[in-house]
Amino acid sequence: MISNLCTASGKIYEIGKLVPSHHQYVDRLYQFDYVPDELSGCLHIKTHGDDKMINEDEVCFSFDSDQDIDVFILYPDKQPFLPKWLIEFERKRMNVTRMDSMASNLKGYFSIYKKQYKKGPVVLFGNSPSSMLAQNWYVETKGANYCMYSVCIKPAIDERF
Repeated sequence: MISNLCTASGKIYEIGKLVPSHHQYVDRLYQFDYVPDELSGCLHIKTHGDDKMINEDEVCFSFDSDQDIDVFILYPDKQPFLPKWLIEFERKRMNVTRMDSMASNLKGYFSIYKKQYKKGPVVLFGNSPSSMLAQNWYVETKGANYCMYSVCIKPAIDERF
């Protein structure tokens, strides 16, 4: 379904499936806990947790799709601001959690955003909103206690009917 996966950081992203107990990132041991049935088993691009500091205005990674696809962004609820580019996505009434999820810190809760892409190139931008990168504590701690987004993909479904 996808090819030519290229990252701006040069770090290698892996392809897996979005299911409970599978790892969320290439460089972390976090595992998914709750995955909604609608997304269970879909293609999952395991991003690199340390890429969370890439600015929302910069390309984070890209890939090519051989068919129309629905791209789902799993964005951390703990982040106080959304990146500008994510506004083009539709917020779904679903969430994903990780096994490290604790109600007191929201670190492992991810809201789901969806956008349909036509066959061809898909470009996704950085995780960190400029407003966060303007705060010294955020940059100095390298975004400690904040998370990178994840991506899952399904063949597009025509929702006009």
